[in-house]
Amino acid sequence: MRKCVPIIATIALLVRAGNGAAASATCDRACLEGLVNRYLEAMLARNPFSLPLAQKIKFTENEQLLKLGEGLWLTASGPGSYRLYAADPQAGQIGFLGTMRENGTPIALSLRLKVENRRISEVETLIVREADSAKNIEAMGKPDPVFLEAVPAAQRKSRDELIAIANKYYDGVEQSKGSIVPFDPSCNRVQNGLRTTNNPDYKMPPPITWNPLALGCKDQLDTGFFSFIRKVYPRRFLVVDEERGLVFGSFLFQIPGTVKSVDVPGHGTMPMAPTNLSPYTLDVVELFKIGSGKIKRVEALQARLPYGTPSPFFGDK
Repeated sequence: MRKCVPIIATIALLVRAGNGAAASATCDRACLEGLVNRYLEAMLARNPFSLPLAQKIKFTENEQLLKLGEGLWLTASGPGSYRLYAADPQAGQIGFLGTMRENGTPIALSLRLKVENRRISEVETLIVREADSAKNIEAMGKPDPVFLEAVPAAQRKSRDELIAIANKYYDGVEQSKGSIVPFDPSCNRVQNGLRTTNNPDYKMPPPITWNPLALGCKDQLDTGFFSFIRKVYPRRFLVVDEERGLVFGSFLFQIPGTVKSVDVPGHGTMPMAPTNLSPYTLDVVELFKIGSGKIKRVEALQARLPYGTPSPFFGDK
């Protein structure tokens, strides 16, 4: 009988391990969204240890490795009114775009959580400390309903197909070719709360005398407007929400500051915006809505970082 004890104990451990794996698999959309909400509440309470944390946790803010409890954890002062989620139960990951208050000032933020056995093992945040951006996002009221629509089961694309479609967008940016990107005719993009396509009323800053934001997704790329971006690298597609046709990821736009003008069809040579005449890396989190194999919406947050800033997560296995 004594020899049976270790065997029984081993079996019990295996059962518990199996139950843990099952629990991880049952962290569905509601579970993942609930963890995001708990994370934001814990941040406001300055209490990271109230969260279900993995033994090892990796935490970044604007591509900087920090200890959980630092950065925005020390300055967050109130909730925001905008929340948009992309859930990936299969991978145990969730992406979030929203707003908060930092010492009373509106900010925008993105958040990605990786969840293993119902415990948070990775936290990746991007903070946009521009009050106007947060105010513009909250002025939208609520997320575009298209992001919340489920794709009929028979029309859903696979994970690999959804990522390939979103990846084409960055090929189009690098090559200034909207024609190679599968855009839906209704496509629109919002960046930091500003609609940056089909926005004819937007006034560009001097010395730019034309409005590329008046164009649609495809035509805007075709103008060469984004030629100041040398490369989008790395491209990290992190959350794939197959039910809703969403892809959420983190992307670093490498901008050397060497492109001084662009030849725009119908407008001639146009000067580059002064903000793009010095080297920097643009840290971008983007959420794509894909339907019938085409990009219908893009919503993004972006923050300017020193040129060459690396991603602490790039290369992780």
